[in-house]
Amino acid sequence: MSQGRWVLIVGIMLSVFAVAFQSIGIATALPTVMGHFDAAHLYPWAFTTFISGMLLAIIFAGRVADVRGPSLPIYVGFAMFGIGLVMGWLAPSVWVLLLARLIQGLGAGALNLTLTVIVAQGFPAVDRPRIMALVSFCWLLPAFVGPPIAAWLTLHDWRLVFAVMVPLTLVSFVITVPGLRRVQAGFDAGDGEVPPVPVAPTIAVTLAPSLILLAGQPIGAWQWASAAAGVAALAWGLPKIIAPKARGFGPGIPSIVLARAIQAGSFFAAETILLVTLQHLRDYTPFEVGMALTIGSLGWTAGSWLQSQRRFEINRDTYITAGAVLTATGVAVLVAFAWFPQLHLFIALGGWVVAGFGMGLTMPSSAVAVMGLSSKFEQGRHQSSLQVAESVGNSVITAVAGSIYTALLFVDPEKLSYSASLGAVLVLAVAAIGLSRRIGPVSA
Repeated sequence: MSQGRWVLIVGIMLSVFAVAFQSIGIATALPTVMGHFDAAHLYPWAFTTFISGMLLAIIFAGRVADVRGPSLPIYVGFAMFGIGLVMGWLAPSVWVLLLARLIQGLGAGALNLTLTVIVAQGFPAVDRPRIMALVSFCWLLPAFVGPPIAAWLTLHDWRLVFAVMVPLTLVSFVITVPGLRRVQAGFDAGDGEVPPVPVAPTIAVTLAPSLILLAGQPIGAWQWASAAAGVAALAWGLPKIIAPKARGFGPGIPSIVLARAIQAGSFFAAETILLVTLQHLRDYTPFEVGMALTIGSLGWTAGSWLQSQRRFEINRDTYITAGAVLTATGVAVLVAFAWFPQLHLFIALGGWVVAGFGMGLTMPSSAVAVMGLSSKFEQGRHQSSLQVAESVGNSVITAVAGSIYTALLFVDPEKLSYSASLGAVLVLAVAAIGLSRRIGPVSA
């Protein structure tokens, strides 16, 4: 492999690391950040705005990259991500911070999608698995080091969590540009017609989580109207932006897509509430909260390793169901931890490891199952549908949990807000088990 390609790989890895650190590491600091602005009731919005921005960018950036090549979306992605970092670093109010998170999400989504396109267009097929393994490592590393580093920075000044990523983003941009130009120069749109982005459905799906999250705010009768509008927007828009064979509730790909979306959404929504439970309800320090996330990553890594071993010849649908059961079990432990103050932190950490282990079984297994059930002409669209549905699940379920959390935040007993929101997540996690049972046999 030429030196130029190795430099491009380094740029891609640094870019992915920056995005992953902001996705994973910043979660540790957010309870402190929202407390600084006296805006605990807006805490879930810091997650929903980021995820919604990523979803919107993924849909649009993919079409632009297919039509015009990777340069435009990656330039926009770097610019938006950098602007979001600076705005978060200097934010004078919580509203500027939330806007910064939205802009960061737009940049992160464009970068994630377009960097994958660069790998596909700029490297031969024989090199792609190794490069994607390096990219995966750049997501895995922040899961271990991001939370404790972010916690340490938060103890000094939470603004540093944003500031330290600005120079890294600039360096990764400078390193990536020369290789990007070579990839763009060789871009050929080909003869295939790229369908346009379904704008109205995309906007509806992107806004749906925010409408649902508004249901937890003190806006009177408009709460129910907002929640209903969010559900209606989701029901109308989502079928129009995913592949036809991924729609519905039938066996095979539709059930895989739904089960993964709900299980992943339940996991990340539980993580959102777990962070604030540990810091605000149980008074643990940001560093201790960060270590909790790191320990959860151990379970995810172990599950991912286990499902990749050839000596365990188990059908992919079985792995997905087992993963859903374990994640639901872990969330159930968190519900008990939030309600019973006598339970030790180790109980919550044990439950979080179990939940992460379930995610490690399900995430790669669902992708492999979709590959096995798709023809070679359907791989891209079906994998895209899987990722879009997962992003929607993350944002919507986080919004549901967040609306319950904010609606009950000032209700006695104090623990009700935390346990009720986690309880709602548990119900959805159990639903993912039922959906996984509808997949049908998928060979290992």
